[in-house]
Amino acid sequence: MTGNRARSVVLYGLAGVLLIAGVLWFVRTAPRTGEDPAVTAGRKTAERLLPDLPLQSEAETMVLAAGVRTERTTSVRGGSYTLALLCIGAGQIRVRLSAQGVDSGRAVPCDEGEPVPLELTVGLADEFFMAVSAETDGPSVFRWRVIRARDY
Repeated sequence: MTGNRARSVVLYGLAGVLLIAGVLWFVRTAPRTGEDPAVTAGRKTAERLLPDLPLQSEAETMVLAAGVRTERTTSVRGGSYTLALLCIGAGQIRVRLSAQGVDSGRAVPCDEGEPVPLELTVGLADEFFMAVSAETDGPSVFRWRVIRARDY
């Protein structure tokens, strides 16, 4: 009996060591959850440099991976609007304001420090359309805001 008991203790001991090693391996190699600290800092910087305004028509902060293309549309009253654009990261964001046809768009340079917002005056009838393409080396934070020119 003593021999069987010794083998059982060794077997359970080895199983325990294997379990602890597996838990340690899992914890060390598990994917990180949450947002990258650089993206979090970029989001805060973008929203500080281009804050929401009470009379804006629309604004948004987006995190874009390299090569991503997305579109945004919002209804507006006809008139002149100021579109402010800002990018934090490396590379550039290409913005197209036409839903039909192919235009080259406007490049918004990204800066990893304190970028200066790019402002454009655009005439709109009843809808604002914007296609955004990330021509960046990695994730970037892009913020935009459209506001009626006379309210600005």
